[in-house]
Amino acid sequence: MMDKYSLENCSDLWAQAGKHGTVEERIARTTEWMPYYEYLANGRMGLQDRDKGEPSVNPFVEFMCREKIITKESTLLDIGAGMGDLDLELARYCGKVTALEPTRVCLDVLEKNASSAGLTNIETICDFWERFHTEKRYDVTFASMCPAICSVDELFRMEKMTGRTCCILTVTRGSVDKHRKTMMTELGIKPRGGMVSEALHYINALYLMGRQPNVKCITTRRSSRISAERVMEQYPIYFKIFGVPEEKSMAFLQGYLERNAVDGYLEDETVMNQALVYWEVPRR
Repeated sequence: MMDKYSLENCSDLWAQAGKHGTVEERIARTTEWMPYYEYLANGRMGLQDRDKGEPSVNPFVEFMCREKIITKESTLLDIGAGMGDLDLELARYCGKVTALEPTRVCLDVLEKNASSAGLTNIETICDFWERFHTEKRYDVTFASMCPAICSVDELFRMEKMTGRTCCILTVTRGSVDKHRKTMMTELGIKPRGGMVSEALHYINALYLMGRQPNVKCITTRRSSRISAERVMEQYPIYFKIFGVPEEKSMAFLQGYLERNAVDGYLEDETVMNQALVYWEVPRR
């Protein structure tokens, strides 16, 4: 039993739980995921421009506005922006948003949607967080469901680029996609290292760093329909990341659809338990 729970203890436990590895290993792992992100992004590129009506607001973005974490004057760095759905919302309430993302086609989607929405205050940077360096200090640094912020050292790096507030949107226990979880169980796929860190790791580390982390938790539930054609396209790419060859994936998915599809669709259910962990950086 530990006599004293220290920052070093916390870092060790986080490293053991997350298995994120060295910077080189993390970049290599992100590169392995890129074909899957590119598949999703290419699908989005083929869609028509977004509806230009009144945009919906993510509940966490709404909360950040209400608490004045972001304002019309704020500059914000989004670490691991993906296709930028949150950036499109954040840009409506910030002075400028900088989207950092290593997958170029994801940024192409963001730039296309920003242009369609008439948003001119979004800058994109195609780079890995692990290689990103800047002398700038943004009012707010933000990371959503991003495995790159995976250690105490990365929290300190984040703070160095921040003039006021750091924000991390991540998962808490109990988040699940029904069919994805079932398929991975049946295939015997066990989660590997390098996934998104749970909120508790950030909260513990920040407390031991002498910060005062705040937490806002929201649970969302969503039902969706996935066509059999989409399942057969998407999931072999996804399972390949975990070492499942395409031939095995295709045979498994055909059987899975026969057992579970209704009229050519999987009826899916997603539960997302998420937490926004945010804190003020120390004055320099």
